[in-house]
Parts: sequence; C-alpha cells; structure tokens
Amino acid sequence: MGLDVQNLPGTAFNGDHQVYSNLFEDQSIIQQVCITQPKNLLIDALRKHFSNDSIYTYRMDSYGFPKTRDLTGIEVDSEETTQILISDIFRYEVKFYPAIIIKNSGGKYHPISFNQNGTLKYRKDREEDADTGLITEMLTPSHRVYAGAWDMNFDVTVYSESQSELEELVDMVTMILTYVVWNELRANGLFINNVSIGGENAEPYANDYVYNQTISISTFSEWRVEIPIDNIIEKLLFYFDSVRTPIPGVATDADALELKYDDILEFVEIS
Repeated sequence: MGLDVQNLPGTAFNGDHQVYSNLFEDQSIIQQVCITQPKNLLIDALRKHFSNDSIYTYRMDSYGFPKTRDLTGIEVDSEETTQILISDIFRYEVKFYPAIIIKNSGGKYHPISFNQNGTLKYRKDREEDADTGLITEMLTPSHRVYAGAWDMNFDVTVYSESQSELEELVDMVTMILTYVVWNELRANGLFINNVSIGGENAEPYANDYVYNQTISISTFSEWRVEIPIDNIIEKLLFYFDSVRTPIPGVATDADALELKYDDILEFVEIS
C-alpha cells in the first residue's frame, strides 16, 4: 500500500483484520491493535514479500494455508510447494525448514491521559441562510472518542538447517520490517519502535543441527472507541442579526430575532 493511498493511523481504514465477537460492535470499539491484529499484520507482510522472492518463495493454497511438502515424493524444489514456512508459533506443527515463526512475547497498557483521551469527533455541516443565501460551515459533534496505547513485544524467530541460509534470512527479515513494510504497518496502526537481533543458536536434530536466531520487535499501537452521539439536541445555532430596540409598528431585525427565540423555545418544549 503506497503512502499516497494510506489513511492516518487510528482511523481503522487501512487494515483488513476482522473480528466476529459482538463485544466490539456493542462497545463501539473500532480499533484494537494488541495481539491478534499485530501478529496477523507481521505474518501477512512477511508472506507477501517472500511470495515474490526468487529463492525462498512462499506459496499457499486457495485457503491460505502454506503448501508444505508431504511424503508423496514431491521434489524439494518443486514449484508446487512452498520454499519457506511463515506462521504463528502455535500453528508450527510440522518440521519444516527454513521457517519464520512469529509469537507475542508480552507487553503492557500505556494510558495516554487521565480520562482515556476523551475527546469529541465532529462532522462538518453546511447551513444556507434562506434570506441571504449565505452558506455557513459548522462543526457538529458526532462521536465521543476514547483511546489508549499498547507497548507490545513480538519475537520473529528464523529456523534453518544451514547457518549461511540463516544469516541471509535474518538480514532479509530485518530489512523488510525496518524499511520495506514499515510505513504500511504504521498506516495499519502498528508502529515498529525498536528492532534487536539475538545471538545465533544451534540445536541437534536428525544427526545434524538446526540453526535459529530471534529478532525481537518493540511496537506501539492503540485501541480506539467511537461512541455515536444520537440522543441529544446536536445543535442550537443563534444568528444575532441586530441588537437594536424594536420600534412599535416597524418591522426590524430585532423582531426576527425574537421569533427565532420563540421557535427554539417551542422546539425544546416539544422535544
């Protein structure tokens, strides 16, 4: 997603993440970038860019699952299978290398004000004066807005049966996260604050070794609630055309002002 077509963070217009619980609709929660959404964003971003890689090509089936090799005799470098596994840690149920595994490693809530940043969201209305034709733009409160921030951490661990392959993949992943998709993630509400790389590790596996290295990511994100303002009188707009004292028997702007007050009082009584 290019910068020129992205909305600002906090508007919840850039992401494709969907939730199915009625909690979010009932509580007017329009954005919650805490665990599920950030993990999906990181996984999808890495899958997207590795799907175009000439060597470590990520391939998935029509249902979105990686095309991992099985025991049917398909060649390792077959175009019918994926050349890398990119997944959530709890979906990592088979031994497949190389692999990139993403997991949440904890975080904390970060309040941004004493009243949860309580503000008002406005809509712009255009009012035309019937007498003069003058058009006035006015801002009308439409939602009460509350928000809070998250400091969340994620681990991206790369596994490989080759040490040189591991080093290359770590270089690629760090470059993708810190540059290639950084702005796209930011536009979807996930700000990568810090990236650190751990040391290389080797574990015995099948008379050989499996090498792994963890990339730790520190992120900023937020939750946002927009409660519609429906059951109040949204606007009472007074136009004071004149302050002159009414002259008996002569129609003036002051008489029109008195009628406006009468109309408003009648409206309030009926409401």
